Amino acid sequence: MWILSKAFLLFICLLCSSNNGAYADDNDLSHSHIVSVSSLLPPNVCNRTRTALPQGPDKASLEVVSKYGPCSRLNQGISTHAPSLEEILRQDQQRLHLKNSRRLRKPFPEFLKRTEAFTFPAKINDTVADEYYIVVAIGEPKQYVSLLLDTGSDVTWTQCKPCIHCFQQRDPFFYASKSKTFFKIPCNSTSCRILRESFPFGNCNSKECPFNIQYADGSGSGGFWATDRITIQEANSNGYFTRYPFLLGCINNSSGDKSGASGIMGLDRSPVSIITRTNTSYFSYCLPSPYGSTGYITFGKTDTVNSKFIKYTPIVTTSEQSEFYDIILTGISVGGKKLPFNTSYFTKFGAIIDSGNIITRLPPPIYAALRSAFHKRMKKYKKAKGLEDLLDTCYDLSAYETVVVPKIAIHFLGGVDLELDVRGTLVVASVSQVCLGFATYPPDPNSITLGNVQQRGHEVHYDVAGRRLGFGPGNCS
Repeated sequence: MWILSKAFLLFICLLCSSNNGAYADDNDLSHSHIVSVSSLLPPNVCNRTRTALPQGPDKASLEVVSKYGPCSRLNQGISTHAPSLEEILRQDQQRLHLKNSRRLRKPFPEFLKRTEAFTFPAKINDTVADEYYIVVAIGEPKQYVSLLLDTGSDVTWTQCKPCIHCFQQRDPFFYASKSKTFFKIPCNSTSCRILRESFPFGNCNSKECPFNIQYADGSGSGGFWATDRITIQEANSNGYFTRYPFLLGCINNSSGDKSGASGIMGLDRSPVSIITRTNTSYFSYCLPSPYGSTGYITFGKTDTVNSKFIKYTPIVTTSEQSEFYDIILTGISVGGKKLPFNTSYFTKFGAIIDSGNIITRLPPPIYAALRSAFHKRMKKYKKAKGLEDLLDTCYDLSAYETVVVPKIAIHFLGGVDLELDVRGTLVVASVSQVCLGFATYPPDPNSITLGNVQQRGHEVHYDVAGRRLGFGPGNCS
């Protein structure tokens, strides 16, 4: 018996030392993801059958697609540049600063305006880094446009014809004159005066109420305010969501590149967002993980059966309400162990959730502790070169078929725990450059932004009326 036991232990040791299945922490795998390296790579084939849209009364769901993935139709039939991971993250960083400049009223730093690695596109606004889009109908009769989803933006806008100068898009331009329900907001109207208080731009000396979207480099895109009908209808026609009149920005002079999209759907809490203007009290989404599948967004409350699986944290409300969805983090765990900070340390930092930003940004002390704890459990893997100043904790996994990655959980006020999917933990440039999907944000070291990488594969619920944000199991992974 002793000989058999010794042989068995030797067999286990040989398994643990194999390069084909190296373990980051052999002592406890219950707090780890065991994954094949090939599964971390972005897929080349679209698999829509993996996602079933939520259905039920008083709700409407639409398919959500990554513009970078194989399910995207935006890059079909037009000439677009496929950005590298570094370019995507550079856009993400620029977008984040523009958001913070708007929130904190700080100037845009020169070092972000002039970055050699950032060559796409020539002019950047706060939406170009947005990744996920939906297709909605505007006008009567309906004209379909592809809009990028952004819970960190306010205005919903699309390019309109006639267009003085517009970027390429996959769908036909919205033809305002063909819509029976389209209405230009006059320059001398009360509505225009109120809008211009929030969006001052130029002289109002025509029949139009002008507005402008500012770019990171100081340039921008111009257009005018209008109202029309917006319709969100499921493919099976069971769900239906329509609003009229709906506030719309019509862009007719634009530069930059939206990777084939027509515009943006602003989902924040500002007075001009679709959420406020349509009195939407509840919406949710599931961002696909991986890119080869599709996700969904649902306008309307979740059903009673599924609601018990959703855990909510409060949306912070102050006397001066933020236009963003402000939340409070209380901690982060790596491999089942919390980082060495007490709850009060986390709660002093402002935090927002943003579907438009890619990776999660943390204050330097928290990120340093996260990086250290993560690397401690990944020390068996060869370190790789980072992505310039964007990601500094990367690994070369090319020698392995299977790897063990420590689970990361983010903790929120109210006892809510968000355990990240492995694709919500890592971002992959190649098998020889697999990086931790978190970073710092030096221009604003006192804030936290929860990006879409960490949201992927989960249902994220915005109970706007109840002023709470929820996380639940998703059906898009």
